[in-house]
Amino acid sequence: MVLGRDTFAGDLLSRLGVDHPYATHPERYPRIPLEALRAAGPDLVVLPDEPYRFTADDGPEAFPGLPCALVSGRHLTWYGPVVGRGAEVLGRALRTVRR
Repeated sequence: MVLGRDTFAGDLLSRLGVDHPYATHPERYPRIPLEALRAAGPDLVVLPDEPYRFTADDGPEAFPGLPCALVSGRHLTWYGPVVGRGAEVLGRALRTVRR
């Protein structure tokens, strides 16, 4: 499952400079086969720790050769009081991986 159109997390990532390939998909959370994800040619994969806890040993191996940002799902998907800090934390995580 990936972020599609009209999602809080997709909007937050866009504000941080991430252009995700499924932003205009008709579904909000489309289920895209892994091979199709790889074929889309992303330059960055963002893997949150919720609702599934991706780790350095479980997730990035599906995208060999691509930088993977392991991020806090709380900062990516929760709105409200965490938003201000979330953008800062996520921005730092994405910059670190893109270097």
